Amino acid sequence: MSRQKFNDGQEVVFGDFNKMGSRIENQLYDRVLYEMLQRAENALFDDGFIPSYVSPTSVSINAGVGFQTDNTQVAPEPKKRLLYRSTSTTLNLVAPDLVNDRIDIVVMRAARVDGATESRKFKDAGTLVISTESLVTSTDWESEFDLVEGTPSGSPAVPATPAGWIKIAELLVNAVTGLSGAGDVTDVRVLMPVGGSSTINSLAFVRLTQSAGLTLQAALAEVDTFLKFGYQNYCDFDVLGADPAVPAVSRVRLYHKGGVWYSRENGGTITPLGSGAGGGSGAEWIGDAFEANENGAKTKQFGQGAGQKETLWVKVPQGYLAGRQIFLYLNAYSPSAADQWKLQTVSTLIRENNDAVTSVANQRTANSGDIVNAVADRDREVFFDLTSATGQINGFAVSPGDRIKVELTRIVPGGTEDTADIRMVPASTEVKFG
Repeated sequence: MSRQKFNDGQEVVFGDFNKMGSRIENQLYDRVLYEMLQRAENALFDDGFIPSYVSPTSVSINAGVGFQTDNTQVAPEPKKRLLYRSTSTTLNLVAPDLVNDRIDIVVMRAARVDGATESRKFKDAGTLVISTESLVTSTDWESEFDLVEGTPSGSPAVPATPAGWIKIAELLVNAVTGLSGAGDVTDVRVLMPVGGSSTINSLAFVRLTQSAGLTLQAALAEVDTFLKFGYQNYCDFDVLGADPAVPAVSRVRLYHKGGVWYSRENGGTITPLGSGAGGGSGAEWIGDAFEANENGAKTKQFGQGAGQKETLWVKVPQGYLAGRQIFLYLNAYSPSAADQWKLQTVSTLIRENNDAVTSVANQRTANSGDIVNAVADRDREVFFDLTSATGQINGFAVSPGDRIKVELTRIVPGGTEDTADIRMVPASTEVKFG
């Protein structure tokens, strides 16, 4: 910054002192703030000077701060001129046209106004008479506003912005009625790159919109969307030594511990991820139920009170995660349109390298519940929990490599029992591991 310099014996006039304020503003506005604000020009801060609807014939302009560039200024005056208003301002429109719409614009520019007026002794240079006068002892920045009226037309155009002014709003003035509401007031202000309006160069980013001047607000909105919906090539997770705390309501927490992925719900339930289903058409049921082909499928038919039994050996897959419940799903039907039937399973755990295949030490019984006939030959899905909710049979955990011997029988329901044979379809067998 150039400094005002006074020399010994030099005449000093009042203009020398007035220039001192200009030089300070020149240094601060043109050299420092201009660079700090990423060389933004003719721009405003945050909600400063934001236009808003007041009535069909008026708008309000907020108080605010900004800077306008005026290259006509001569040093020591700053070329960056402060735009400032301490209170809001109401502008009244010209009456609307009676036939066509028009577009008006709101413009503003920097200006200086007289500030304080104080009483001072004054010596007249000609008469040398000393008197007491009221003099302006300070000036301040105060922006000026103006309305530029557009030309009414069936297709109204935006009028040109006068030289030396900054456009901050466009107003659609409807024929006869004027402004219809906030939707007719368009904010066209240019904001300073500070706060949410700060800009970053995102040209080298992969996910963000690539721009040399992406606003921080827009970047954070995009990042928030990525975090909410996900968009990654891969993610790294810490390997935990203990289960994390319960998540917030309506959320599920995923984590990795001891080589296994888990999910934890808000209620505290912890479920290992992975594993899946097995079985299908390859399931081999062996027993004394009557075997017959019906409707293009093999069936195992269980008669009323016949005491028949079918056995299925289930191999627990190596990918099974201990602690997950195991279910057996089957499809069965009856030719009857009334009465009830019921199936039961007894699952026996044969632990790999531990139990004899003839062991009956660890067993669990489950049933299908009463199945009520309503339509003849209606295909019904029934399921049985082969283990407890924690993947155990008789208190012993089921592990990968173990086998479960499942024995299926027909038992008496709670209501009137169906006298027809119940057809179980072996090809419908499915074992779900968790």
